[in-house]
Amino acid sequence: MLPVRSLWGVFLCTIILAFHAADAHGQANYLSRPIRLLIPFAPGGGVDIVARIVGQKLSEKIGRPVLIESKPGAGGALAVNELMRSEPDGYTLLVTTSSHATLPMLNKLSWHPVNDFTPVANIYFYTFVMVTNGASTSRFRTFGEFLSYVRANPGKINWGSSGTAGPQHLAGTQFSKVAGIDMVHVPYRGNGPMIQALLANDVQLVFDTPTLVIPHIQEGKLTPLAITGDRRLSKLPDIPTVSETGLVEFLGGGRVFVLGAKGLPESAQSFLNEEIAAALDNKEVRERLTGFGLTVPDRSENTAVSVKRHVESFLDVYGRLITELGIKSE
Repeated sequence: MLPVRSLWGVFLCTIILAFHAADAHGQANYLSRPIRLLIPFAPGGGVDIVARIVGQKLSEKIGRPVLIESKPGAGGALAVNELMRSEPDGYTLLVTTSSHATLPMLNKLSWHPVNDFTPVANIYFYTFVMVTNGASTSRFRTFGEFLSYVRANPGKINWGSSGTAGPQHLAGTQFSKVAGIDMVHVPYRGNGPMIQALLANDVQLVFDTPTLVIPHIQEGKLTPLAITGDRRLSKLPDIPTVSETGLVEFLGGGRVFVLGAKGLPESAQSFLNEEIAAALDNKEVRERLTGFGLTVPDRSENTAVSVKRHVESFLDVYGRLITELGIKSE
């Protein structure tokens, strides 16, 4: 007969093995059909492009299709509502931006950006490039020349955003406030239309992620004026940051992250976080994203807790700005 201590050891090993078997069985059931990634923006924008790159690698890793579904409209609320109607099983996820945090207060929505969702993983961190077009370069080619011009010509510069109260709008509004300048805001339905308007000189300035503007810069169609973050971009090493110019209060930017429905089991949350982080660790994926000028988080930065804290922080900072300036969704 085995001693009591040995019997306890056998019992504990049996429990551990049973737990792992149940967990593996749960994961096998979880991977029984495609995963949907909802994108709250029009196709062709920076988030859509990156989601397709990461989604393809994620699909290869988990052995199931990952479907990218663009659902623009209502500032992102249509995609959010689709997620909230879904079962909290991890098959439907939302890939969104920092503006998710302020969407409810702008549209008088009943849901809370933190409490009514399950944080899953970060995709990338971004800063904005301030760019102008060829038609404007006779008036200004540098950030300093731009500030001098716009201060001498209040209301004469149109600046575009991807939509009222979106990331670009909030960044541009904060910038105007900090710089003490007067520009006319023109919202569009997505990044793609916004860039086309800049190329057509319907607007003379936009704040956008490097993903979409760097190709146009390389072709000579757009001119970069400044970077909104706290460090220069490796793709644009000669372009200064806004903080280098003295406007240290302004650090526009944010992140793109993944949310699940409220009540998503911790096992599914952990599984998705691990697989998305692993997809981002792939050399080809990381090189493509950094080639766009984006910052890809490492494993230590890519936690569900990090996502939650960012949404809370963004809501605090920009929620106060929205209230102070009376920004309203259209």
